[in-house]
Amino acid sequence: MLYARERKEIVFWAKELHNRSFVSGPCGNISLRLDKDKFLVTAHNAYLGYLSEEEIIIVDKKGKPVSGTNLKPTSELAMHLAAYEKEGINAIIHAHPNFTTAFYAKFNTLDIFSYEARLYLSNIPVIEQGGPIVTNVLPVLDALSLSNIVVLKKHGIVSVGSSFKEAFSWLEMLEEACKVNLTLRNAPATFSNLKPISTYAVDTVKKYDLFSKDHINKIVSLVNEDKEAKEKGEALNLTTKLAIRVDEENKVYNFHFNKGKIEEVTNDEDAEFVISGPAAVWRLVFERKLDPFAAATQHKLKLKGDMAKLSRWYAPFNRIFDLWKLAPTK
Repeated sequence: MLYARERKEIVFWAKELHNRSFVSGPCGNISLRLDKDKFLVTAHNAYLGYLSEEEIIIVDKKGKPVSGTNLKPTSELAMHLAAYEKEGINAIIHAHPNFTTAFYAKFNTLDIFSYEARLYLSNIPVIEQGGPIVTNVLPVLDALSLSNIVVLKKHGIVSVGSSFKEAFSWLEMLEEACKVNLTLRNAPATFSNLKPISTYAVDTVKKYDLFSKDHINKIVSLVNEDKEAKEKGEALNLTTKLAIRVDEENKVYNFHFNKGKIEEVTNDEDAEFVISGPAAVWRLVFERKLDPFAAATQHKLKLKGDMAKLSRWYAPFNRIFDLWKLAPTK
């Protein structure tokens, strides 16, 4: 059988989804990129928990089956193929995890109560659905620009990654975060006073040109005048250089920190950490639609440097990145 190894991989992850109660019955579908123009997708109404290799279909980029089969591809094929137009996506999971479905049936905003959730999940997009099939893929594609996992309200999730392991991990972490949210929201008052990790959202009128002189000055003043950033920076000796690169403009902004205070901003990459990405993504950061930590772990931004050391300074950088939201861009 063609692509036997890849089919076995799909069967493995399909069963994992079923075993974790992320799918049930003939609901849910998954796919895998073979090359630029060919993909493996599960068949329409396939029972993922008992999926056979024969229920996995090869299709081209237009959705046409490449090899002979009497089965039809999943009814969500259009969504899968559209998502594969985005760079770096090699595996897609559409599942119906219980706690995630329950949480987003009632709420739209997920509170973040753990450092791990803040590091990997941020501003999860939620898309309203009018039925059991995604008929308009454009909102899903826009949402995937913000997050590797998207909630389809009353319809489950779409999770993408460079591999099934990565896509599965986003789903697993979101399900855990939703379980924590539901537990705390339904806990007795004396046990439900745990505060979510701050996202420090304060409205401001003035907007800046991205990384203009005024924008840089605003970032520096926000950090250096903030009491919490100063205390956390001093306590953890945040002394390092963090460079921000805007890819298509080939511009770099290197922030020199000394015990949490920004002492200088230069235009070189002589820094312990370099975070790079396109201008459009950086604007999303300053529009409060992307968290820099989550954007880096989800590969929306690229991080160069020792992640373990950066994590040691998580608390002050977490505060600093929250302050960035007070310097929105045009």
